[in-house]
Amino acid sequence: MEIRESQIEDILVSAPVLTKNILRLEDEPRFLCRQMIMPSGRLDLLYTYRTELLLLELKVVPFKKQFVEQLYAYRNDLLKMQEDGDLVQGRISTYLLVTEEGRTRQEIREIDDVKCVVYDPAEILNYFYKNMKPIALFTETKPIDIGIWNIHLIHGLIYSIEGGITSVKELRKHLGGAPRTLYNKIKFTYELRLIDWSPNEDTVLLTNLGKEYCKRKDPVLPVRLSENQAALIRSFVMTNPYQSSVILGIASAVEAVFALAKNTYPVPMTHMMAYFTFHAGKYFDWQTDKAKYNATRMYTNYATDLGLLGKTNDNIYLTPEGIRFTVQMQLHKGLKLVEAMKIL
Repeated sequence: MEIRESQIEDILVSAPVLTKNILRLEDEPRFLCRQMIMPSGRLDLLYTYRTELLLLELKVVPFKKQFVEQLYAYRNDLLKMQEDGDLVQGRISTYLLVTEEGRTRQEIREIDDVKCVVYDPAEILNYFYKNMKPIALFTETKPIDIGIWNIHLIHGLIYSIEGGITSVKELRKHLGGAPRTLYNKIKFTYELRLIDWSPNEDTVLLTNLGKEYCKRKDPVLPVRLSENQAALIRSFVMTNPYQSSVILGIASAVEAVFALAKNTYPVPMTHMMAYFTFHAGKYFDWQTDKAKYNATRMYTNYATDLGLLGKTNDNIYLTPEGIRFTVQMQLHKGLKLVEAMKIL
């Protein structure tokens, strides 16, 4: 596998449980320093473990005898530091991490005081991607198909809540229709962060965003999505692209059109269906053409409602607002991800 050693070091430093597993320790070691400048070179990783110091030399290539000589030099440097009182006392255990043994097991066994450990860099990278919280947060948020085709279809619900009907049971009586339809509308409105709601509770309340949304209703035709309401949701999606599955779906739909427009414009709906499915991370969920079509149509409808896209039955277009939105939103997405990864 081709990868820089520094990238594997990054992961091991940020995930001590990995170091514990690789070295077959009983507890997690405590990271002490990395790339420490020594008289004989740069020491890769140094940990404390109970009463010991763990010296790790990390390689992303098979075993070579000169690696052991390098380890001996580093250990001698550390011993000298202990003698001079510049390093905490404790037994120094030395580990050499390689991708393959590269030599016979007998040759490796003959190496004094060095534990040679074979590891797989691919497993390290897989663990990092699947388990690090900042990455998991953003990769696990994916668009969902709720069954609401346009944003204005929630207006009866949200204006009823504004009017004081905050019980799901009462909303069902007031609005009528199938219980599943009401549930979908509540779920969709919650996904837009216009209401506070929990699936197991009877109460729904407007959020501050929801209250502002109601204030911006069209006084003549409140059933329609007003320009001021669209601007409010656009701004919220742009600055909070990972806030919910629906919000990320809207952002992803516009991003997908923006990317596909490099190849052909206007963007054919058939191209959008295939690309959006991958881009949204739903390749294994939206398996049928119908599922892909419905989800793509739904999210492009939302983006069109907000003035970010324009479309016919066959083609999708970027609006000026959509282009501005994409550029600004990509900046916000990057900032959110960098902020979440500060711990690394």
